[in-house]
Amino acid sequence: MNKAAAASITSFTLYHLANSRSQRILWLLEELELQYQLEICKVDQNSTTYQKLKTLSSNPKFPLLHIQCSQTQEYFLSETTAIADYLSQNFQKLGLNNLGNEEQIDYLYWKNFAESSFMPNMALKQIFAQIVNKTPFIAKPISMLFKYGFDKGFLNHALEMQMNEIEVQLGNKQWIAGLEFTVADIILWFPLRACVETSPKFQTYPNIQRYLQDLESRPAFQIALKKGQWSESVFQQYWNI
Repeated sequence: MNKAAAASITSFTLYHLANSRSQRILWLLEELELQYQLEICKVDQNSTTYQKLKTLSSNPKFPLLHIQCSQTQEYFLSETTAIADYLSQNFQKLGLNNLGNEEQIDYLYWKNFAESSFMPNMALKQIFAQIVNKTPFIAKPISMLFKYGFDKGFLNHALEMQMNEIEVQLGNKQWIAGLEFTVADIILWFPLRACVETSPKFQTYPNIQRYLQDLESRPAFQIALKKGQWSESVFQQYWNI
């Protein structure tokens, strides 16, 4: 543990949105066995918690980690990978420490691949589905045609290539960076699970299925699901597009 940094922290509070990507930070806090307060929020601008968050940030985002260092010194950190890096670095667990050169390369690549390449494609998939859902009936065929063209011309192929890349990587590795479970696995879990829900084809990759089972059987993962009010049915319905 980075004793100097850790000793200066008196408490953590995680502002969490159920069934969202912030589930990964809740999971990480459990993996690190840290004490924290949990505030479960709703994307409702009239809710008490949301109004409280607006006093802390003009654009509340989830997850948001409140780091209390003293009675007068506090910090607020958003963005999943930023929070994950901060926690793994300061508590020297599940990050680059104790990884060999090859594993460090894989760790850095896959952690950033998950948020910079994979998740944006999943977000686009959902955005176009929502556009179709919200388009007035008379214009819906146009939005459906546009979505079909974008899926067929780009997104479906891009996601298939990314899933193939992950499947190959896991062919001879227990975890995405090698022998050690790391933050990269936690960050990758959400878009990977979401992508599996979008197509029956993606549910046939044996290495990915084994990997997801290993991730989701971890005790810290199961504890985080309960604390974070995770709903598998809501998640599946949202991504089964």
